[in-house]
Amino acid sequence: MNPKLILVTGATGRQGRALINTLGLTAPSHADSEPDFHILALTRKTSSPAAISLASYSHVSVIEGNLDSATSLRKIFEDAKSQGGIWGVFCVLAFPGLGANADHEESQGKVLADLALEFSVSAFIFSSVERGGERDDNKATLDRLAKARIEHHIRDLGVRAFSVQVFFMENFEGTIGAIAASILKVGLKPTTTIQVVAVEDIGHVAAGVFKNPEIFHQQILCLVGERCTMKQQEESYKRATGRSMPMAPVFVARLLILINGPTKGLIGDLERVHKIQEEGAAPDHAAQVAAAKKAYPALQDFESWARSRRQGQSRWQRGWNNVSLMNLVFRKQ
Repeated sequence: MNPKLILVTGATGRQGRALINTLGLTAPSHADSEPDFHILALTRKTSSPAAISLASYSHVSVIEGNLDSATSLRKIFEDAKSQGGIWGVFCVLAFPGLGANADHEESQGKVLADLALEFSVSAFIFSSVERGGERDDNKATLDRLAKARIEHHIRDLGVRAFSVQVFFMENFEGTIGAIAASILKVGLKPTTTIQVVAVEDIGHVAAGVFKNPEIFHQQILCLVGERCTMKQQEESYKRATGRSMPMAPVFVARLLILINGPTKGLIGDLERVHKIQEEGAAPDHAAQVAAAKKAYPALQDFESWARSRRQGQSRWQRGWNNVSLMNLVFRKQ
């Protein structure tokens, strides 16, 4: 039997690679048979170093396409018919950046969902964001609004889809991560918790869903490796590495919170989600967390994640979530 084709958008990014790596380690369901899945790794430029490195994987075909072009995406689905058609989609859309317009992201997600319905895709996974349930979706802005609208559109279409909601531990890596950690330590209340997950674990969860789609039909999976305060994160990091968690000076964090509107908005949103969870105002949340753990029970906590990165963890993460120091300093609205 031919392997099932899975289209991965954002294939050269961390989430896409996490799924690709996980499926590459998965043994076929039957001995002496083809792998269960084959990845169509979507990229804007197949000649880029990241795309070329993906092409070396035996279970991956790198394909060129433009997420902003419905015509380009349609051709990918049409071309795949000769191989049995696209069976699954892992939809990862680039974060536009703090405070940036997310109309492109919304359009991309909706077009992919429309094509998934048209071409009878069996499993569509959308990488979204934890918002504390849907209660406040009518108040959401920018990227959170875009993701909420994509989720609603997918549900309205009736696509056999699953949403995974995340806040990554990798947001605390490198120079920008040290600034982010300091901002959250200064800006959040000491008792405010954040739900975090390692980016590689989204690959494990997505793989678990693709292997058993009937179990997770139309579900939201909330990926939580650990729910912790910033102080608890610092303590976990210290236990894991023997060093203090990298943080920017307090005065830098206070200045950025003062002058950068999107940063202030992020802090407010994390406080809002924490309050919803504490009040039990998102009744489906516990089931969504349990569903993610059913797909992959071994989600890393923050201490395990920090321990795995104690070798060479302090490095500049260029392009991670489209956040830069210039972004933080000069984006005021």
